[in-house]
Amino acid sequence: MKIAITGGLGSGKSTVSKILASYLQCELVDTDQFCRQQLQPGFEGMERLKECFGNRFLCSDGTLDRQSLRRATFEDHNIRSQLEDILHPIARKMVATRWKEKKTSGEHLLVEVPLLYEVQWQVDFDECIVVYTPEPSIYERVRARSGLSFKEIRSILKAQIPIEKKRKYTRFIIDNSGTFVSTMLQTAYLFKRMVLR
Repeated sequence: MKIAITGGLGSGKSTVSKILASYLQCELVDTDQFCRQQLQPGFEGMERLKECFGNRFLCSDGTLDRQSLRRATFEDHNIRSQLEDILHPIARKMVATRWKEKKTSGEHLLVEVPLLYEVQWQVDFDECIVVYTPEPSIYERVRARSGLSFKEIRSILKAQIPIEKKRKYTRFIIDNSGTFVSTMLQTAYLFKRMVLR
């Protein structure tokens, strides 16, 4: 089974993904982490970034100036869209390749895709899980974790489908607004429903 996990910024996707991957005893692919890797020298994503923007977002040593790129994507929708057009097809192709390998051996594959519904990748998966946290809690969590300003967090959230809407797209929801124990129990129950049915 190929399963996607998504949610909003700061909803706890990574936590739930790790718990569920341990239950499934399967590989977990984090598409955000993969995209960050693609923006390192020598990778396809970096080469395409340079083709698109030249040296605009590079440091003097040829590595990515992540702070400059992040600021630009906050301020300019077109830059964010161009970056997504570079990275998303590469990530999607990578997931398809991994799934082909797993399917042959009868294994599951769990994929964390923050913008699953925004880029309409849900059609690629057998099941999709939304990790839910109310928006007010997201601001508190993200500011404590990353130090981003209220304005930056709001900019990221505005580029995503609202979490309340994402809840309506799937039958599998993990409410991560409570305690860690509650999240663990919900994930265990979901695992039983999905795999042991």
